[in-house]
Amino acid sequence: MPHKVCIVGAGVIGVATGVCLLETIPHIDVTIVADKFSPETTSDGAGGLWEPHALGNTPVHLMQQWSDSTFKHLSKLLQRVDANDAGVHLASGYHVFKEKVRDPDWTGSVYGFRRLSETDEELSMFPGYKYGWFFTTIMCEGPRYLPWLTKSFKAKGGKMVKKHLNCLSELCDKFDVVVNCSGLGAYSLIGDKTMYPIRGQLVRVNAPWVKHFVAFDDFVYYIFPGDKTIALGGTHQKDDWRESNDETDCQKVLDECCKLVPSLKKGKLLMKWAGLRPGRPSVRLEKDNMTFGSKELKVVHNYGHGGGGISLHWGCAQHATQLVKEILSSPQLPTSRL
Repeated sequence: MPHKVCIVGAGVIGVATGVCLLETIPHIDVTIVADKFSPETTSDGAGGLWEPHALGNTPVHLMQQWSDSTFKHLSKLLQRVDANDAGVHLASGYHVFKEKVRDPDWTGSVYGFRRLSETDEELSMFPGYKYGWFFTTIMCEGPRYLPWLTKSFKAKGGKMVKKHLNCLSELCDKFDVVVNCSGLGAYSLIGDKTMYPIRGQLVRVNAPWVKHFVAFDDFVYYIFPGDKTIALGGTHQKDDWRESNDETDCQKVLDECCKLVPSLKKGKLLMKWAGLRPGRPSVRLEKDNMTFGSKELKVVHNYGHGGGGISLHWGCAQHATQLVKEILSSPQLPTSRL
């Protein structure tokens, strides 16, 4: 009998975990249960630039482990014939700041990292910005990557069930392990009140002459060229639960990005999109033994990635897969702390 594993959540974290489980553990049956699948998830709207950033109190060594593993995974995808189908390609560009900042921890992962200071002529393109980095990284476009990843999951034998869960207790006695990749849904699904939304507003334009990405300060605004469109963002509105587009936000994004890269004014507006990033004081990735009355449920939690899902997804999927393997070989777990 194959081990039966259920993944709750069909964003990039959940689907990547499903693919990783199927590739790593033999004789395993994996089902993703979610009320939304691609193209309706938050991950489908992601700009998709691999550039890790601090996520609250998440330990630095884990951030490095997860992000480095993800970069290596995406680097391998670049060599595949279907890399374009996956929306994965190299991207070079700038991250500029109004004040000097320390070098990031990932300088050894990307290609050609170099610093920019006020004396560098390149910075004159961005008035008011005094410091920056130029580097080549990997773009992983959410609108193309998640459908491709979902197709890969199904091709490997993964199953998908569209269902709204009110509580994980509904999965008791049905699966050997449940991997909770519910993102912001963990707020109600398991009562994790440390979760909060970080609303992001994004617009996509057609401006094929813009070739380099640009990020400003802590991603206050960004310009991410994709294969067919350019993502302009964005907002970081904490505790804002609105999922609909806000015309004022859209216009602000357009105005600020056009101010920083004036040629964007000639671009054609294609679409507007808003989504809620799953904010949390730190990423939760750990084993758990949840009790519901007389029943127990073996769980691996893998949620709370904020705006870092694309940059961390494969490393977190590998980590979660290892925890699932440990559960299947050793059933004794601590009792849930939530």
